[in-house]
Amino acid sequence: GEQLAGTEDVRASGGVPVMMHRFTRVMRAWLPEQVRARMGFAALWGWGILTYLIIGMALIFWLGWQGLQAGTLTIGAVYLVFHYSDMIREPLEQIRQQMEVLQKAGAGISRVEELLAIRPRLKEAGTAALADGALPVELRGVHFAYQDETSNGEPVLEGIDLALAPGRVLGVLGRTGSGKSTLARLLTRLYDPSTGEVLLDGTPLAAVSPDSRRARIAMVTQEVQLFRGSVRDNLTFFAPGFPDERLWEVLYSLGLGDWAAGLPSGLDTVLETGSAGLSAGQAQLLAFARVFLRDPGLVILDEASSRLDPATEALIERAVDRLLAGRTGVIIAHRLATVERADDILILEAGRVAEWGERATLAADPDSRFSRLLRTGMEEVLA
Repeated sequence: GEQLAGTEDVRASGGVPVMMHRFTRVMRAWLPEQVRARMGFAALWGWGILTYLIIGMALIFWLGWQGLQAGTLTIGAVYLVFHYSDMIREPLEQIRQQMEVLQKAGAGISRVEELLAIRPRLKEAGTAALADGALPVELRGVHFAYQDETSNGEPVLEGIDLALAPGRVLGVLGRTGSGKSTLARLLTRLYDPSTGEVLLDGTPLAAVSPDSRRARIAMVTQEVQLFRGSVRDNLTFFAPGFPDERLWEVLYSLGLGDWAAGLPSGLDTVLETGSAGLSAGQAQLLAFARVFLRDPGLVILDEASSRLDPATEALIERAVDRLLAGRTGVIIAHRLATVERADDILILEAGRVAEWGERATLAADPDSRFSRLLRTGMEEVLA
């Protein structure tokens, strides 16, 4: 599926031979299994033909002939036995087909059992609730390293100490691989730090209940996930209880009201999977609208406008200003205009804090890293 979706990129980059080689290897591994399955089907079908048509029918005709010769059976009785025997054939064929379906169902159940047997590493035992309003954020001695098959266990974040007052906006800068997105994942508790603590409103994030955490923390990424469902369902994540007046209020406040009003069925218009039929800006604004409906205390923007053209980005920037008003914000920056709204700046380098402080103070200091980034147009960050 990934190869089909990326056909244009594969052909344009000359990767067809590589992909065909990978496809051939998969087919070579699949073919013997398919042949063995078909041989099993043929053996079962052939055994049924042999036992019924050849052995069964031959036995019936021979016994019937013997009965006719001895006068113990009439021609009608012989036909009746033959007819009853023929009636058995259809149920036997159905049983054979159902056995095949049962085997497929057994394989499917095994896969489902494997899925259900997976246990998350995070223990959701928290019961604390986060307060309303903007949330203060604090990281104390946070170390983190991914522990999976694709990682060698090298630290991604080391010794991160950070305190963000409620209502302030933090701009996070750094080269690719410096740990910016990992920091966002820790703040949303997609992962727990290896050592150290992440605190919101003075409460360790692990002690916060999942419902409270999901209601009070929101993250918007550059990859917007839309589902096959109505505009209303995509805004509310299929949750009931949101009046249409509130939905229209949010859409018009973000500049999507006219677009939604022009849809064939308004809020009931069905959207296709994967943002089909929407521009990148419309999809991103829909993601912002989800945040407005939840009214969180902490908003994390992970390069949410990095893939947009300048005109669309200007519209997104106005929406971001409304989104961050009265909330604590963490912006993983990709462009200079994005961090201009930040109150504090955090620069990560190789998983460590290279610089942290108020944006205005760092910008006024000609020796600070942030000041050099402003002078060079952030090329160093993007390098």
